[in-house]
Parts: sequence; structure tokens; C-alpha cells
Amino acid sequence: MQDNRNFMIAIALSALILVGYSYLFPAPKRPTTPQTAQQTTKSPAAASKKAEGLPDLGNASPNIPASNGSTKTQSPADTMPIALGRTAALETSKRVTIISPHVKGSIDLRGARLDDLSLSDYKQTVAKGSPDVALLNPAETKHAYFVDFNWGVNGARGPDKNSVWTADKKTLKAGDNVTLTWNNGAGLLFSRTIALDENYMFSITQKVTNSTGSAIKVAQYGRIVRAGRPAGRTYYLSHQGPMWSLDDGIKEFTYKELDDKNKDKKETAKSTDGGWLGISDKYWLVAFIPNPKEKFSVEVFRRGDKKTERFHVNYFHDWTVLQAGASYSETSLLFAGAKKINLLNSYADTLHIKKFNYAIDWGIFYFLVKPMFYLLDLLFQFSGNFGVAILLLTLIVKLSLFPIANKGYKSTNKMKVLQPKMKALKEKYGDDKPKMQQATMELYKKEKVNPVAGCLPMFLQFPVFFALYKVLYITLGMRQAPFFGWIKDLSAPDTMYVTNLFGLIPWEPTGFLALGILPVIMGFTMWLQMQMNPSPGDPMQHKIMMLMPIVFTFMLAQFPVGLVIYWTTSNIFTILQQWVLMRRADPMPVKNKA
Repeated sequence: MQDNRNFMIAIALSALILVGYSYLFPAPKRPTTPQTAQQTTKSPAAASKKAEGLPDLGNASPNIPASNGSTKTQSPADTMPIALGRTAALETSKRVTIISPHVKGSIDLRGARLDDLSLSDYKQTVAKGSPDVALLNPAETKHAYFVDFNWGVNGARGPDKNSVWTADKKTLKAGDNVTLTWNNGAGLLFSRTIALDENYMFSITQKVTNSTGSAIKVAQYGRIVRAGRPAGRTYYLSHQGPMWSLDDGIKEFTYKELDDKNKDKKETAKSTDGGWLGISDKYWLVAFIPNPKEKFSVEVFRRGDKKTERFHVNYFHDWTVLQAGASYSETSLLFAGAKKINLLNSYADTLHIKKFNYAIDWGIFYFLVKPMFYLLDLLFQFSGNFGVAILLLTLIVKLSLFPIANKGYKSTNKMKVLQPKMKALKEKYGDDKPKMQQATMELYKKEKVNPVAGCLPMFLQFPVFFALYKVLYITLGMRQAPFFGWIKDLSAPDTMYVTNLFGLIPWEPTGFLALGILPVIMGFTMWLQMQMNPSPGDPMQHKIMMLMPIVFTFMLAQFPVGLVIYWTTSNIFTILQQWVLMRRADPMPVKNKA
């Protein structure tokens, strides 16, 4: 067995593989939602039902109940140019305004569709005057993202996307409701009561009254339709795309996975005990919670090519026979908002929504990530600043690992004292590696030195590093969280670039040249820490170790600055800790003879 330098190299290379993966496949840049009020209308294109890119509801999915005799007449939605600006699309029909402390938007009375929703508490960028995050968008826009609730009707004409509903109010406020009605003119009256709580949960009660004089079949359904994919690239760190939580547990579908499948193939499932389904983004969620007392089926699929693709998430109940003169109603829920963990937990408990908090992707190492999140959140509540919370977290981690670190540093100091003896053994045995290893082991045993103990502090830091990285990446509270000075967003890389002299040169570095000042400081502290350790006997190992601070500097430059703050602070604490321990350590007597 060789000295602990080889073990350190093995750990270092493992770390380079883990961190290098994230460098080669970096976390996606935060999407800047392009659907703002300032968008302009693009040039007109062919007009027809292709404006929505969708067939009639009855044909959108063979499993969704179809409306017999649904109208084929065109409406403004059908004759509108493709990819209107958001403002222009909102002006094409009458709407019910949504006013709430946390969301704002409107409901389209043509089709009774929820297709306009912005999150008042979240801005698209950290720039002053940045518009709110637009979550849902009309079907006529390039980034269409909307929600439909409706009825399938067998034996009569039911409402479709062109049906114009009547509202009993002009405004839907938090804690209140609005009722929409539509009459097919042949004995069927449909009503839809939409309520909104103080946060992001909508309650939709649909009712149909049969005055036709004969029995008909009805079935409620809902669908979420999204055009295209979120801006930026998505990776393993956080699921983005359709998902559901049903009887058989949680199932997730990436956009690429749905893209690779046959265009006519659907992912389907059934639920007999409630659940939810929807489309999850990094920070946002749009999800159905169907009536848990009723059995329902779900399906997920993609339609269109790369330019016209739309992703569908649908649920539908079984047919119900509605006798003449009778009424039938069902109530379902819709969540459309930010994935705040406390809010999701509250909904899961009070509304009995199974695993609703798993809309946040904790990953397979959730047993590390969740405690890290709650500890960081607690420190934030105490300090009022996530950057300060990270500093306090670093201190807590270092103190908790102090006993192991103390033992490791003592072992490192002993190894440093043994360097002359190791050198003497190498000179004595030369290239006879078996004898060299045997003599080294005897020396370690005689001097009571554990060569692995010195690696433990570094080895134990990597799980903490990964857990914090995951927390910084998925936690909504870290989004656009400021620290001090130029750091406006702890979840984004450092933008105080040394490569353009901190902005003095009018040039915006990209790629590996986007090197912030904090990663440079981190690299320096890493180099300084390594200087306090005994140098490897092998010159090649020494060169590799000296390259590590440089490699890590460029890698962490692409990471969230909050993670760089943690790593730098940890290095500084380690240097101080090691310096104190080295001064207190009793040097081992070194004999002249090996």
C-alpha cells in the first residue's frame, strides 16, 4: 500500500468526475419568459383551426368523451394569425378578470378557458421594472400554455372551445367565485363555478342540467396543453415536464422522452384512490387534482413536429347516465402557481392530496437534500438573508465535523512528520514496490498512523456539497435571492467577471471565460489549503494536485454563486482550523534510522 497521496488522488479524480459532469452539462440558465405585454404581433399566417394547433376537443384524444354535434363554426380563435403577441391575443375575446394577492390574469369566456395567469410575487429577472412571471398564455401565442375543463356529451350537443359562456361577475377575487353558464339551445344547461383561494388553488365545480326529455350520457374531463418546452435546457438535477401521482406512485415524463416516442403513443393510467397530474417546471406547477371520490383515467402525449409540438396532460371520468330532468355536478381542483414547500405540504394535508409535495424534485438523495433545505430555511428565518444563512450553515457543518476533522488533521500532521522516513524507505528499496509497500505498512503500524484518516474531512464534504447544490438549484426561496454588493441572485453564477476587469472592458464573457471574482477567491483558498498539507512524493501527483485549484475555479464559475460562497467559506474555516491544530500538535520524534 502506498501513502495516502494515492487515496487523495482517487478522491480528487472522483470529485472531478462528479463536478465535471455538471460543468459539461451545466444547469440550465433561468428561462426569461418571453410572453410580456410588450410583445408585438407577428406577421399573419394561414387562418383556420391551426391557429390553436389543436383539433376539436373530441378528437384531441380518442379516450376523452366527445361531444356529438359540436359546432364547426369559426370563431376569432379559429381565424386568428398564428403566434399573436400576448396582449393582442388577450384582446380577441371578452374575459373575466382575476385579482388576487399572488396571481393575476383572466378567464377567456370563449371556451371558458383559463389561459392568462401571472405570478405577482415573482419577476422574470432581477432587473428593476421586470414584468411578472407569466405562467399561462393564450392558445394563439407562441408560448401557449392553457387549461381546459369541459364535458363530453353523448346524445346531444355540448360546449367546445368556440362556445361563448356568460359570467355572473366581471371579476374573480381571492376567496370568492364566479359562475359561467352556457346553454346549447336544445335542453342542456351547463354551468361552471370557479373559486380561488388566497394562494394558487382553483376549485372548479361543473354542473349540467338535462331538460331534453330523454336520458343522455355525460363525462367530465380536463386537459393541460403546452406549446413547446421551457426556455433553456433541462437536466437530471430537477424534473421538468409532465408527471402524475396516482395509485401506482409517482411517474415523470421528460420532454425528450415524449419526443422519442411514436407520435400516436400515449402514456396512460387509471386511478381509483385520487391523485394529481400536471406539468412541472423548475419553480412552477400547473396540476389537476380530480375528484378523489370518482375513478378517473389519465394520459400524457405529444403532438406536432419540432416547430408545432404541443404536450397534453389529460384526465377524464367515466360516462354517467343523466336522466331527463336531472342534474349532475362534479368538483375538481387546479393548482397553478409557485412550488412553495410549506404551501404544498399544507394542501397535501388539508385537501388529502397524495404526495403533492413531491412536485418538488428532491432527487434520490432526498434524505440529505430535505434536511439541508429545512436547516437552510431555518437559518434564513433567523438571519433574513440567504447568503448569511449559507455562511451559518457552513459554520454548523464545520463544527459538526470537527471531531472527525481533528482526527484527520492530526493524521495529516503525523504524515508530514514521517516524510523523512518515507523518503529514506524509498531510497532504501528503490523500485522494489512490494517491499516498499510492506515497509510502509510496518512504519504506519509502528507510528500508529492511519493514512486514510487525513482524507475523511474532504470525503465527508462532498455529500454536503451535493445536497447544498441540489437545494440551491431547486429551492424557490433561492431564486433571485440577493446577498451583498453585486450579488443579486444566489442561484445564478457570479457575474463580477475578472476576465473583463469587472466591467471596465465593454465585453460580456461567455463559456469558460465567464470567470467571476468569487470562484477565483475560492481557487486561491483551495490552493492555500493544499500548501498546508504534505507534498506528494511523486512529482506527477504533485503537478496534478497543483492543477486542482485551477480546474475547480473554472468549474465552479458556472455554478450558483451561493455554492461558491459555501465552498470558499468552508475552505477558510478549514485553513484556520488546520492552522490552529497544527500549532497545537506535538511533533512526533523522528529517528535517524529507518
